Amino acid sequence: MKSGDMAADITVVIPARNAALTIDATLRSLAPDRALIHEVLLIDDGSEDLTASVAAESAARYALPLEVVTGRRGSAGAARNAGLERAKGKSIFFLDADDEVTDGGLSLLKEALERQPGADLAIGASIRRTSGRPDKLKTPHGYTGDRRQDTARYLRNELWPIAMGSALVTARAAAAIRFPEAIGLDEDTCYWAALLALADVAVVSAPVLVYHHDEARMAERFVLSPRKTFLAIALALDRLAAMGVDKEALQWRKAWIAQRIARQLIKHKMFADAARMMRAVSAHKTLGRTWKTLRYRAQIRLRWLLGARIPATASPEPGGERRTLVVCYDPAFPPTSGADLRNFGNAVAAAEFGQVRLVSIRPRADASQPLAANIRVAALTTAGDARAPSLGWRRSRAEVRIPRPALARLEALARDFRPDTIVVEGVALFKLLKPLRPLAGQIILDMHNVESDLAGQLRGADGSRTTAAGARQLERRAAGIVNRIWVCSLADRERLEAFAAGKVPIDIIANGIPRSGDMPATLPAQPLRSHGFPIVLFVGHLGYLPNIEAVQRLAGTILPRIRKALPAARLVLAGRSPKPAVRALTELEGVSLVEDPHDMSPLLSVAHLSIVPLSAGGGTRIKILEAMAFGIPVIATPLAVEGLDLIENEEVLVSGTDDGLAEMAINLCTDPARMARLRARAHDAVWSRFGPRAIRDAVGRGLGLDDESR
Repeated sequence: MKSGDMAADITVVIPARNAALTIDATLRSLAPDRALIHEVLLIDDGSEDLTASVAAESAARYALPLEVVTGRRGSAGAARNAGLERAKGKSIFFLDADDEVTDGGLSLLKEALERQPGADLAIGASIRRTSGRPDKLKTPHGYTGDRRQDTARYLRNELWPIAMGSALVTARAAAAIRFPEAIGLDEDTCYWAALLALADVAVVSAPVLVYHHDEARMAERFVLSPRKTFLAIALALDRLAAMGVDKEALQWRKAWIAQRIARQLIKHKMFADAARMMRAVSAHKTLGRTWKTLRYRAQIRLRWLLGARIPATASPEPGGERRTLVVCYDPAFPPTSGADLRNFGNAVAAAEFGQVRLVSIRPRADASQPLAANIRVAALTTAGDARAPSLGWRRSRAEVRIPRPALARLEALARDFRPDTIVVEGVALFKLLKPLRPLAGQIILDMHNVESDLAGQLRGADGSRTTAAGARQLERRAAGIVNRIWVCSLADRERLEAFAAGKVPIDIIANGIPRSGDMPATLPAQPLRSHGFPIVLFVGHLGYLPNIEAVQRLAGTILPRIRKALPAARLVLAGRSPKPAVRALTELEGVSLVEDPHDMSPLLSVAHLSIVPLSAGGGTRIKILEAMAFGIPVIATPLAVEGLDLIENEEVLVSGTDDGLAEMAINLCTDPARMARLRARAHDAVWSRFGPRAIRDAVGRGLGLDDESR
């Protein structure tokens, strides 16, 4: 249903105080959905600038039905409540005065409510924008339909926080609920938790909002009257118990709020206040025993002992506080393809927080050391260990063979290195989990793929021995042993939550841009056409069954259709270990093969296009990130871009058929302006979400070092 077919029955409520500099952009973002809007209520909360007059001029410019309501309310919650009292629409949309709705975002939320009869709350994805950091996409996930469970999980941060401007609520549900007015922190959490206790939820996976996060302003709110702030939030949370909200979840939330306040107090050297706040945290049976709580308490004691001469630090200093041991099957250095690129990339990110040991079960062919700071690499076996006895009397098809000498060397290395965290690559190394468990503070299972899902996709294919049922059993058992699980994408997390939710935290550690240090962070110039146009590039492990099937479709079906319209079109296949079926494709006109390329830059710099027609596979496709980071437009199947959260038709082109992929390639190559736009948007998106800083932050959170809410 298009927005033009919908009634104008939405009330937009915007609390504003001294928002003259931002309100125009906020109102402008509503213009594409003006046909849906019955009224825009700007609640001017005692502004001392020109907020009201700027808003009136902007609303007239964008043809929005604006009403300005003036008067001092004293808090955003009170201003929103004033809007609720006056609202006449059938649904309510709250938007902050410094945020923007994405083009058509309001339509997506309304469509979601109309598609799901009985739902009273539609929640969309949002993009958090913070100065100096890459944008962060937050997609709602994990809602079960069990209101009590959803509310409890929301309060425990097991569901993404709902941002103001990312949700649409029906007036009938909003009529019974109001925002807490006495607090300026977590008032939105209290409101959404109350709604979740009463309302069924519809979810929109596309981004509907860009919101601006001011970390300095948030920190300031924590350190002003911290005790008063905490007690007011605790009281507001206690009121939710009358609505049937789980009391243990409320207690967890209060302890977590105290921990957040304590963190800011430590950073501002307010150690006495921080110590008082940590008493509330230590009293909680779960949070009181976490590594983070122990660290905060130790920091407070240390600062007191040293007379606060040492600057407070909320996270480990690079170079030695955290020790991480990464265990993988194949050597991860030098990295060449998917698994080793991810393993080495995560090791580099972990090295930002301390020393890293990167070890492999299989021997290393290259004995040289990587240049990355704080990383040492080693192999746990030699060529002579190939015939040594293996671990366990039985292993499933999803597991690899692990020689017993490898475990003995690994245990000795761990005792000598004393890691805080051991990261184990996938359920293929399942038999290492229990022996390693006593040797570190936490064990993390890094699942590059959800093997049970991948096995289901490849069922019956040549060379596929792993069964979905066997892999799922192994994944269940692993979830009961490890402290955390890492996955590549939201889609993979949702697959695991079906059986692992509640057992263990599941963190999304996206695959990063491979070899990002070897490519320009700025958009390269458009490749020349002197050697043919377009040059289509496919990069991947060419001995991997899904990639073999993809390149056969690409060379045998898609390329010939492109060449009918663009006769000079060429296809370059690049990757390691090509099977004979891949080598045979070079006999086709316009197809060439580059085996085991040592440097991808020459290939990336001349490519005009990348087409990725995958119909099976797991994790997320590093080859797509690499192409986009180099400014190469990508055309792919839905599965190929699954989990990357790229915006279709803006950052990537998607089709499920060979004809559709070929047609998209032809249309793009004959529209230079569109190709330039796609190159720029794709490049910006990938560097923002999958660049080194983004992966470093994600790994920090996955190691348990992030003290901010998700």
